[in-house]
Order: sequence, then C-alpha cells, then structure tokens
Amino acid sequence: MLRIKNIDKLVLRSYVGPFIVTFVLSLFLFLMQFLWKYIDELVGKGIPTGVMLKLIGLSLADLVPMALPLTVMVAALMTFGNLSESFELVAMKSNGISLLRILRPIFIFMCVLVVANFFFLNYIIPKANLEFKAMLLDLRSKKPAFNIEPGQFYQQIDGVAIRVGEKEADNETVKDVLIYEYKQDDSKRLNVIRAKHGKMIMSPDKRFLNLTLYKGVRYEEMTSAEDYRKTMPFNQMFFEKQSMVIDLSSLDFTFSNRERMASDYRLLNVKKLLLEIDSFHMRMDKHKEDNSQYLSRLMHYRKLFPSPVQNQPQNSVNNYIELKNPNIYQNFDSSQWASMRSLAVSTARGMKGTLDGYAATQKYEYKDVALYQSELHKKFSYSFLLMMLFLIAAPLGAIIQKGGIGLPLVISVLLFVLFYAINITGEKMGKELVFPVWFGMWMSTLVLLPIAVVITFQALRDRSTVGGGFSFKKLFTKKAPK
Repeated sequence: MLRIKNIDKLVLRSYVGPFIVTFVLSLFLFLMQFLWKYIDELVGKGIPTGVMLKLIGLSLADLVPMALPLTVMVAALMTFGNLSESFELVAMKSNGISLLRILRPIFIFMCVLVVANFFFLNYIIPKANLEFKAMLLDLRSKKPAFNIEPGQFYQQIDGVAIRVGEKEADNETVKDVLIYEYKQDDSKRLNVIRAKHGKMIMSPDKRFLNLTLYKGVRYEEMTSAEDYRKTMPFNQMFFEKQSMVIDLSSLDFTFSNRERMASDYRLLNVKKLLLEIDSFHMRMDKHKEDNSQYLSRLMHYRKLFPSPVQNQPQNSVNNYIELKNPNIYQNFDSSQWASMRSLAVSTARGMKGTLDGYAATQKYEYKDVALYQSELHKKFSYSFLLMMLFLIAAPLGAIIQKGGIGLPLVISVLLFVLFYAINITGEKMGKELVFPVWFGMWMSTLVLLPIAVVITFQALRDRSTVGGGFSFKKLFTKKAPK
C-alpha cells in the first residue's frame, strides 16, 4: 500500500510541475496576442497603471479556457513520455501495476480540473468578460492625455481649443498662446484669446488647468444682442495679465453602465441561459398559436364567397356557406365568378405573405436562440474536452516514449490545431442552423473520442502499433545509421 501511495505521489508530482509551467507560458503567449490586438487603442491615452493592470487581469480570465487544452496535452505527453523514456513506466508495470492504475491519481486531478473549469466558465468568465468589455469600451472612448504640442491645436477638451507657438523646457512656460472657447449654452458664443506668453500649471488632482496669460487680447462675439446677424457686434478687451481655469474632467476615465451590456449571451451563466431558451420556446408557441388562429379565420371566412344563389342554405352554427354542387362556380351566379376569382387570389396572396413572414420570423428567432444554446453547450463541452485530451495525450506519451519539451510540444500543437479547427467549424455551423446546435458544440469531442479510445486501448496492450504494423514509435524516432 505504501509503495502504491509513493507511486501516486511520483506520478502526480511529475505531472503537476509541467502543468503549471506550461499553463503560465500558454497564458503569456495568449496575452501577447491580446496586447498585440488592442495595443493601438490603449497607448497614449494616459490610462492609470492600476486600470491597465486590471484590464489585463480581466483578459486573462477569458484566456484560461484557451490555455487549458494545450496545457493538459503538453503536460501529459511530457510526463508519460519522460516516465516511459526513463523506463520508470516499465518498472511499474513489471511490478503488476497497470497503466490505468498509474493514470488514476492524474485522472482524479483531471476530474477536479474539469469541475473547476465548468464553474470557472459558468461564474467567473461571464462577470470578468462583462467588466472587461465595459472597461475596453470606456478606454476606446477615452480621449488622449492632456499634452499640448507646439504649433498644433489641442482639441480634446470639451469647448476649448488651445495652440501654443513655443513651449519651454519646464513644460509650463508657453509663448504665442491662442485659445478658442466654444460656449455650450444656447448663445453658442465664440471667444478668442490671444496672448504673448503665459504659464500652464496642472492642479494636483490633474482635473483642472490653471492658465495665467500675459499681454494679450480677448475677443468675444455678442451673439445675445438684438439684430446680431445684421450688426455683428463684438467685445474686445486688452489685458496685461489674466487668469483662467480650464476644466479637464472630459479627459477622465469613466465606467459605463454594465446593466446595458449584461444581456449579451456570452455574459450569462447556465441558469440565465436556460431562462432565455425557455422564454424563446414560450414565444414560439405563442407565435404558432396566433398564426394558426389567423389562418383558420381566413380559411373559414364567410365573405370569401359572395352572397349565395337564391335559396342556397347557410350554416348558422359554423357561419359558412353550405355548397351543394362539387363545382363551386355552379353554386353561384355567373356574374359573380370574376369577383370570386379576384377575392380568392387576393386571399391566397395574403395567406402566403403571412406564412412567409412567419417563416422569416421563425428563422430569425431560431438563429437568435442558437447563440444561447451554443453558449450553454459550450460550458459543458469545453470542460469535458479537457478529459478527452488527457486520455489522448497520456497514453500517447507512454507509446512514443519520448520526453522533453520538443516532440510533446509539436504533437500537442497539432492536436490543439485539430481540436480548434473542428470546434470553430462546428460552433459556426451550429449557429447557422446547418445542423443541430448541440452537435456542433460537441463535434470536436465526438471526433476525438474514437481517437482516445484507440490510443488508450493500444497503450493498455503495451503496443506501439495500430494495425498493419504502423508504429507510433517509429514515426517519432529517428533510425540509427547503418
């Protein structure tokens, strides 16, 4: 018993080390992809360091489901490749310990990881994605940080445009200052200020710019005066020194309303997704009932035919005309036949338009709910897929008998690309209703399942071949020169 426990510790320790290292490296690689994608939108806006770090941390939450499959495969291939290459796996089997028993501690670890991944997908990622998307929207709409370049108009402050001719090394003294003030009230006045030099000092909280101007002139249009368009009056004032405070609050980072974004299907947990799907079925049942009643009224509408011929009985219970002659026209006067044809055609066109509209609405509704269904299946399929990839990688590592990082990484990347391609294809085709949503979201698992069964079966039989003499070991090892 003690020997078995030591083996469990050995195997688990051999797996956890590569798992942690590979997970960190995978997250780093995916994070670089994120930074490459959004770097242009975030640089040069004076975003606080704390806000930037929070944004990166929130992005990591969404990268975890991408990093875990690759991590599971690389760690499993490295662990069992090393154990097999160093003949530790052979020693265990020679002592009567089967491969399934050797896999048991890591299998239990994987079961815990699968459950943890599901809860992470269901609770952590929706909240993290909501906060991330809201922050990214805020940062995209945030104006660049306050930084006036000489000779250029700075127009990021609401209602103000500033240009300076020169800027001293102290970053405060400026020369040849020109300021346009756009009044935001009903008067829509335009004030122009020109000064030879001045001082710009930011308040400690960087919310206000204290501007002191020297030897200048202030020009103000009197738009509130009567007959302004005819006389165009203005006020001009010369000054030796003038102080003004410019509000920089329009440059502040503000948070958007999260509630408006929370209805996105990617930001819902299983409970909310089920509620949305149930609401969809209720809407569809109501649409079917309403359209059925409408079509029933059209088909039994008594005015579909004109007044019957004389002495033609009328059913007072069902409110439609009883036609005695199988030839419908013979039940009416010939003078009414043209109007009957015209009314029948218009009624049929109306029914066709109703059915076409219902079909279009139904297709839109089904495509809309397919998004919620795909997200629901995704939370389960992505978690179960980790176990599937482990059951492929671990026995494959024992078969190829190659440790290290090189070959396991190559095989893992190939398997990951296969999984990712199948998964993206299935998800897209499911959302487009090419085939059922559940099949699209589980397609990668269904494809990998027989592969896992075959590889595990071959590893249990202690074989490196799969039918016809094909050898995994020969495929991944070089032949010695003769």
